Amino acid sequence: MFKRNLLQSFKFALDGLIFVFNNERNMRLHCAIAIVVSLAAAYMKISSVQWFFLLFAIAFVLITETVNTAFELLLDYINGKKYHSTVKMLKDIAAGGVLIASVNALIVGIIIFLPLIINKL
Repeated sequence: MFKRNLLQSFKFALDGLIFVFNNERNMRLHCAIAIVVSLAAAYMKISSVQWFFLLFAIAFVLITETVNTAFELLLDYINGKKYHSTVKMLKDIAAGGVLIASVNALIVGIIIFLPLIINKL
């Protein structure tokens, strides 16, 4: 019984991730950037500590994008997709969370990659 429920939980989570990937352009963009950055990090042989911060930053962006999508869908469901200034503000605030995570990831990337690039010149 426990195994089946655990497997079902993983399937539901995977279904949710697939939905977000298929329906959110920004999630596809974040995933593409994450792949390119990860390949660059592997090529440049960054340290374990750098990998930790890089992967944490990537995960932070993907998590916030996923939560933002769920929040937007919930608001649309509750509000019936009608325009309301409060709903707009709530969506903007959630999108702001994704922006914070994305800027954080950019800064982490600059801190990790810029010295490596400068040293190769």
